[in-house]
Amino acid sequence: MYSGLIFESLPWWIAAPLLQLGILVFGMALDETYVNRATVLTGAIALYTHSVIAGGVWMPVGLYLDIGVVIGAYGLYAYVVDAYVANWFRVAAFFVYSPLSVFLVILLPDVVFPLALVLAGYANLQLMASLEPTEPYYFGPDSPDEFEDAVAATDEGEKGTEDGTESGPDVSNEDSSSGHLGAGPAPTGGDSDERGVLPEFMRRL
Repeated sequence: MYSGLIFESLPWWIAAPLLQLGILVFGMALDETYVNRATVLTGAIALYTHSVIAGGVWMPVGLYLDIGVVIGAYGLYAYVVDAYVANWFRVAAFFVYSPLSVFLVILLPDVVFPLALVLAGYANLQLMASLEPTEPYYFGPDSPDEFEDAVAATDEGEKGTEDGTESGPDVSNEDSSSGHLGAGPAPTGGDSDERGVLPEFMRRL
């Protein structure tokens, strides 16, 4: 039977790794950096795909997967609304559920699962040191106050826009920087004040 899709025509042992890598890369692309608030969930999805293909995983790996789904769901919510995430999430995301961590857990036998996490954690430390001062991660606002300030700035900007529309003043010469307040806090070390695909849109909703 002929398949019209090239992907379905590939052997499973090629298609499966490509699918898992694609999921991991998608997580990095969402917030445009190696580790972010969305990569935990996409990593858990990639590991779940591996579990289905392999017919199951060792219990500790399954527990790692379940915890990743819970933490990842929280991270996805924080990503969507561009909310602040606490330090425990940042540490878990970068050292335990980074794309490299999940990749090694999938690649290596289940019995060396702890070793995979140790190797990935060490590699991530080396990556951070080699890229310094550039940070290979982005977790949104650096504090709850920064998030609240960004939301307040968005509300004020929208209110000012509505008032300006009703009274009809000429605002063409206003400082264009005021229109970017709703994009949220500027990412650490970045040049843009808007990150990711959804945060500004969802905040305006």
